[in-house]
Amino acid sequence: MKKIRKILLIILTLLIVYLLFWPLDLKPIARKTPPYPGLIGVFETNKKLSNVNLITLPHPGPEAVVQDSLGYLYSGLENGDIIQYDLKGENIRFIANTGGRPLGMKFAPSGELIIADISKGLIALDSSGDFRVLVDTFEGEKLLFVDDLDITNDGIIYFSNASQRTDGVVENEAWEQRASGALFSYNMNTNKLALLKDDLFFANGIALNQTEEYFVFSETFGLSLYKYWIKGKKKGEIELFNNSLPGYPDNVTHYDGIFWVGIPSQRAVAAEPLFEYPFLRSIILRLPEFVRNSAIPPRYAMILGFDENGKVVYNLQDPGGKYDYITSGLQVGNTLYLGSLKEPSLAIYSLDNE
Repeated sequence: MKKIRKILLIILTLLIVYLLFWPLDLKPIARKTPPYPGLIGVFETNKKLSNVNLITLPHPGPEAVVQDSLGYLYSGLENGDIIQYDLKGENIRFIANTGGRPLGMKFAPSGELIIADISKGLIALDSSGDFRVLVDTFEGEKLLFVDDLDITNDGIIYFSNASQRTDGVVENEAWEQRASGALFSYNMNTNKLALLKDDLFFANGIALNQTEEYFVFSETFGLSLYKYWIKGKKKGEIELFNNSLPGYPDNVTHYDGIFWVGIPSQRAVAAEPLFEYPFLRSIILRLPEFVRNSAIPPRYAMILGFDENGKVVYNLQDPGGKYDYITSGLQVGNTLYLGSLKEPSLAIYSLDNE
């Protein structure tokens, strides 16, 4: 009996030593999150997105949706494919494969499709299906998570690099709470790259307003949206757009005064108090992955539309998550085309229902 107790004591001691002192690649810091607004008021729960029409795709993960000058739509998929399809989600055609993971994309004035690709960087796809790398490093360091972009009429690309610390497990960014994202501009006419802002907490979606005076960008794990002024007296200034959000903001698109923001996940409210206690999180990070994953919110569909003052004017939800993990929405007329990082389909929603 004494021998068994001794063995158990040794095991317990080793477990405590492991949980307290085993080296971690991640180094959690203390960070306070914005207050949780709850699913009330402008975020009142509804089931509007349960009415989406799903279009099955050849591969999952149409993270973004963009439209060309002829009206065709394009998305990048999980396997690296770029596909084209019509406004009904039909006549799907393979265009090219980046060899990486395409995320945000926009068409440049040159007609090239500019793609933010996690592993390839900022790349351009021409009409013959050839790629060229525009940006994949900054000051000699590879950009690890080029994420989203928008382009002015004179060929200036504004793009985000979500993180320089990620190991591919995006949730670890939340557990660590360290900001390493950045915003850049790239001039397609001069090939000049410039850093606009660093130390952002998972810099993500970017969308210019109609007059191209500013763009709205999201800080996913900062749970906030901001305006970055690129013209006028406020040039270079950053203003808070909205930081009262019920979920994590992703891609941003603009249409007729409305900024559409994909909300791929509701907030991990139960875990948020831990973000102020890095020591406790360091213990959790030493536990099996399934323990950490238990804090990930369940399926939930949401996309929000904001006016130019950051006020919520569209609140589209589906608690059942018929189309889960919405990362983006592109409005074309009265139709909203929804993209997802994970779903095997494209979702189409009619705004005539509003």
